[in-house]
Amino acid sequence: MKRKNLLTSLLSCLLCIGTTWAQPKVVKVGETTHFEIDGKPFVMFTGELHNSTSTSESYMKQIGVWEQMKKGNFNTVIASASWNVVEPQPGQYDFTSVDHVIKNARANNMKVVMIWFASWKNGNSTYAPSYIKRNPKKYPLVQKEDGSYLNVLSTFGEEAMKADKAAFVALMKHIKEVDPDHTVIMMQVENEMGILGSIRDYSPAAQKAWKGQVPADLTAYLTAHKGKLYPELEKVWAANGQKTKGTWEEVFGKSYSNSDNYLDFPEYTEEIFQAYYYGKYVGEIVAAGKEAHNIPMYVNNWLRQPGMAHPGQYPSGSPLPEVIDVWRAAAPQVDFTAPDIYINEYEWVLSEFARSQNPIFIPECKGDVAKALYAYGEYDALGFAPFGFDGPKQGGLSVSDEDFDNLGKAYGILGQIQPMLVANYGSDKMRGALITDEHPSVELPMGDYILTFTSSMRRRAFNYGQGAEQLAAENAALAAQAKKAQSGALVIQTSADEFYIVGINVSVNFKHKDAKKTGSVMTDLIEEGTFKDGKWVPGRNLNGDENRVSISGVGAERVILYSSPTGN
Repeated sequence: MKRKNLLTSLLSCLLCIGTTWAQPKVVKVGETTHFEIDGKPFVMFTGELHNSTSTSESYMKQIGVWEQMKKGNFNTVIASASWNVVEPQPGQYDFTSVDHVIKNARANNMKVVMIWFASWKNGNSTYAPSYIKRNPKKYPLVQKEDGSYLNVLSTFGEEAMKADKAAFVALMKHIKEVDPDHTVIMMQVENEMGILGSIRDYSPAAQKAWKGQVPADLTAYLTAHKGKLYPELEKVWAANGQKTKGTWEEVFGKSYSNSDNYLDFPEYTEEIFQAYYYGKYVGEIVAAGKEAHNIPMYVNNWLRQPGMAHPGQYPSGSPLPEVIDVWRAAAPQVDFTAPDIYINEYEWVLSEFARSQNPIFIPECKGDVAKALYAYGEYDALGFAPFGFDGPKQGGLSVSDEDFDNLGKAYGILGQIQPMLVANYGSDKMRGALITDEHPSVELPMGDYILTFTSSMRRRAFNYGQGAEQLAAENAALAAQAKKAQSGALVIQTSADEFYIVGINVSVNFKHKDAKKTGSVMTDLIEEGTFKDGKWVPGRNLNGDENRVSISGVGAERVILYSSPTGN
């Protein structure tokens, strides 16, 4: 994905890891974004707790959550605040579940990103308090085209939005009061919102809005950003004359629904409509929350994926890339939108979410070190978080012990070089490589060189004279192990010929960009090691039979190259 060199020296001067924390914020410098606390860039090395973990301090102590995070070299945790727990009765607030997280995070020298589970979580409204759930007349639900109801609060429910906003404002005022040192550095507002089971809301209020005019703030945004919109949005708006007035179908066209192509957009107009009203609802809550306590706030989403072409199969209205411009028009108060990534198309997802300078923050993912290194190295990620690292393993959404240990090793290395990371944001001197079955070899141009990354996992057994049957079994076992293993790297070029590589199960070869000099590139130094307080601490000096750049497991190596006069 990389990029331009932008104010590298300025960012390097800004960065200093200190102990005094003040107002956190998202800072844009040119085409890059970084997170700051007390005016100092801060990279989040984090993980997200299971949904219910933080509701009980005794449970967190019982399973040793804080000890796990310290072992994993976390500097931040993503925990939740649930509306039904915070406001069990109208206007009566209980912040016990919030206070213990702040208290214990502070005691363990960690920061908190807090999720507001409120009107919507995973497309449904199960976190709304009982007084909301039991009064659908006052707090209306989404209706399908046939008139049936879904367990989803309607974005056209003004009273539900006001109640959510009031509770969120109370929460933010409380956090400001009890957290003067900004242990809580960011808020996620709602979770994976959108309608599952219908392409849009067909309730009476929604129908009135659907037949009415497209709001002026949306058409004004489209006009102001003409030529820079998401390609499909640009396309459908242009195809209908780039109108600034009209109904939704007049401005964006009648949707088609005869395609199951993953990359097509059936019912796109309905998705645009629904995204706008989710944005307006959430934007009101975010604006009021920031007025009470102005810290960064973002929204996340449930991704559209193969086999789910139609909105409603995935949450319709969720802040996905194809409607990110709609969300920006409706909710300019939101700092960015973040993908929860469980699908295989990881690189594609990041490229889509990085459009138009949307910062990359991954609040939910599998515990894959290679994906973390790729996000930090290639997309200047604000943070990466495996979901469900804590407590008993709960199926595919939890982090295995092996993955957690590997992530902790990687976080330990990266945490020591935060200044180096942030100083290279926006620079082609820092890159990321992700090795997959689809991309078993990745080439990255850096300076005068082309670096080629492959997996270091051996796929063929050494033949020591064992029988053909045994050799075949060993080959099959190695191939299976290699296929399962993560492989990737983050690489930083610190001078014309010097590179630092943080990787997992990765090998790197170097060649010169000038084809005439390809055979001349030699390694002057290959050194294992680690970092302490940002400084390289060397380990083994690799030579002879080990004269190659290859990392098994998680580790770091320093490489210095030179051009041999005996080359081409």
